[in-house]
Amino acid sequence: MEPNAVSSGVRGDLRGAWRFARAAARRDTWARETALQALKAAVTAVLAWFIASQVLALPQPYLAPWAALIVVRPTVHWSALTGLRQMAAVAMGVAVAVAAVAVTPGRELALAVCVPVALLLSHWPRLDDQGLYVPFTALFMVAVDNVDEPYVLARLVETALGAGVGIGLNLLLVPPGRVRAVGTRLHRDAAATAGLLREVAAALRSGRDRTEDGDWSARAKALETRGADTAAALDRARNSLRLNPQSTADEYAVLDRCQAALEHHQRVGNAAKTLADLLDGRTRRAMHETALDPAYRRACAAALETAADAHERQVAHLLQHPCDDASPAPADASPLEALEARAHDGEAGPAVSELRATVLAAVRRLFHELAA
Repeated sequence: MEPNAVSSGVRGDLRGAWRFARAAARRDTWARETALQALKAAVTAVLAWFIASQVLALPQPYLAPWAALIVVRPTVHWSALTGLRQMAAVAMGVAVAVAAVAVTPGRELALAVCVPVALLLSHWPRLDDQGLYVPFTALFMVAVDNVDEPYVLARLVETALGAGVGIGLNLLLVPPGRVRAVGTRLHRDAAATAGLLREVAAALRSGRDRTEDGDWSARAKALETRGADTAAALDRARNSLRLNPQSTADEYAVLDRCQAALEHHQRVGNAAKTLADLLDGRTRRAMHETALDPAYRRACAAALETAADAHERQVAHLLQHPCDDASPAPADASPLEALEARAHDGEAGPAVSELRATVLAAVRRLFHELAA
């Protein structure tokens, strides 16, 4: 690796760390949530160790803070599932270790028996990412030759204690919620899609060639990926309210509005992507002056600008009003009507007519989604 690449990577990491530190000071950011989870994990691990070693006087209670640390997850629901899965994984590992020692005459043979069995059990889908602790527990118990009853019971108690402490603290100490960030993301996604439509409109109005602008097709694809990330964030927000003692009916209502806004944005985004692909590919390069005369360009640009304004307005309306309220006002149809009139205006050959019809169909679909 070249020295310049290394130094550039180090500078990028330092900038990322600085951005994280700045974002951690703001509410409703991923960095703030991550920092809080780290602090909760530290408190949870210390508390689990104190209870196991000082209160219950368990011998070498390393599993208690370990289990507590792992159980602290971004949502209460996920934390509870992780705790149950981890207890099941440790119990399975203990059972495999005890059985392997019971049926084999030596430690080496016991390891040879328990490791493949434990690894197979670790792939049980219901254990999810906690399956790793089946072979970990089995291997460790056989390796240290501690499969007698008191030691086995101590390991199970430690795991249950750590999981219980982790779930309890994650439930009671600043339980994570991710509701507000979803609406912010949707506002930004709608603004980005509207910005792409306005950029295409500006290029059509001025008659610039595609190479003078950004890659519209790639931009539209990136916006589609961004929309998928927002949908995933909405799912995480819903999960963050499950089993959360601080969740409210208003938060569920906010997420319902976000769902309506997301579905609307995805439909409009798909129509905008179709239009961007059309105007950014071979079709755009084939559009000579006869196909896109200045009047046609202006009509098409006016329609796209109207669609951009309507999309931002509609997403804002859906995020602010209950789903059973009146639907947002549709886009003004007069620019589309003007484009339809211009598309059929004058004499044109078959190729030009087909080209204009293709563009018109894409714009019609965009307005149809805005009216849905």
